[in-house]
Amino acid sequence: MAKTERWGKKFKDNRNWVEYNSKLIRRGEWFFDFSFLESIPQELKEMNKNKVGKPYQYTNSFIEFESKLQPYFDYRSIQGICEALSEKIDGFPVNNYSNICRRVNDLDINLPKIDFEKPIFVGNDGSGIKVSNRGEWMRQKWQVRRGWIKAVITLDVEKKKILDIEVFEKGDSEPDIFERHIGELVKKGMKIRKACADGAHDKRKLFNALEKHKIEQAIKPRSNASTKARGSASRAREVRKFKELGYEDWAKEKEYGMRWATEGKFSCVKRKFGEYVRSSKKRNMIEEARRKFVLYERMMDYAEA
Repeated sequence: MAKTERWGKKFKDNRNWVEYNSKLIRRGEWFFDFSFLESIPQELKEMNKNKVGKPYQYTNSFIEFESKLQPYFDYRSIQGICEALSEKIDGFPVNNYSNICRRVNDLDINLPKIDFEKPIFVGNDGSGIKVSNRGEWMRQKWQVRRGWIKAVITLDVEKKKILDIEVFEKGDSEPDIFERHIGELVKKGMKIRKACADGAHDKRKLFNALEKHKIEQAIKPRSNASTKARGSASRAREVRKFKELGYEDWAKEKEYGMRWATEGKFSCVKRKFGEYVRSSKKRNMIEEARRKFVLYERMMDYAEA
C-alpha cells in the first residue's frame, strides 16, 4: 500500500520532559490521595445536618476515592483493599461491597471548575463505550451483541479541558447536544470565539445557533452540501468558502486540525480507565461511563496543581 504524504507542518515535540514526568508521577499519587481522612468528622457533620433517617457513616470524599478504583476492581475487591489499608492506617474507613456499589453509583461528582481569561475555542465529538469486555471473536462467532452507550463531549481544544459531557444509550444527535452545550456555556458567561466539529455536525440549526451567539464556525461541510441558504445563510457562506478554497486551505484558515483534540481526549480517557464499563445495570453503566471522564479531568487537575 502506497504511503500517503502528510500535509501541513511537521509535528515538533517541545515538551519540558522534567515537568511532564513530574505530572505523570502526580497522576499516580492522585489515586491514593488520602487527604480526605483529615476532614471526615467535619464532612460527616455537614452531610448529616437536617438529614432524615439513618445518618451517613461514610463521606462523599471517601466514596470518591473508592470510585477511582472501580474501573479496575470489582466491589468486593475494593472492600478488600480498604480492609488492608485500615490495618496500616489508623481510622481508615471500611464499608461493605453493597454499600460501595450503591454509594459509588449515586455519587454526584462534577468536572473541575475552569477559569478562562480570554475567549475559547471549543470542539465537540462523540464516541462509543463498550458495555462489556467480550472480545471481537466472540461477537463474530456467536453473534453476541450487547450494544454500546455513547459519550458526547464539548472540549476547550486549546487547553484540552472538558467543558460538558453527556452519556446515554439513546438520545439527541451530536449537533443538538453541541448546540445545547454552547447555549449553557454562554449562559454561564463564557465567551466562545470559535467552534469546530466534523461533518456529522453540518446542520443548519447548529450554524444558526453559532451565528446567533456570534461564534465563528469551523465545521466541515458535507461533500455534496448545497450552496443555497435554505434557512441558514451562515451555512451557505461557509459551504461556498469551503468549495472555493478546497479542503486543505479551508482547514488551515479555520484551524480545523484543532478538532483532533476531542479525539485525543477520548483516547486518553479510554487508555487510562478502559474502553468498557464493568456495570451490568443500564443506569450504572451510564453513571460509570460519565464518571470515567470526570475522574480523568480531576486527575489532570490534581497533577497540574
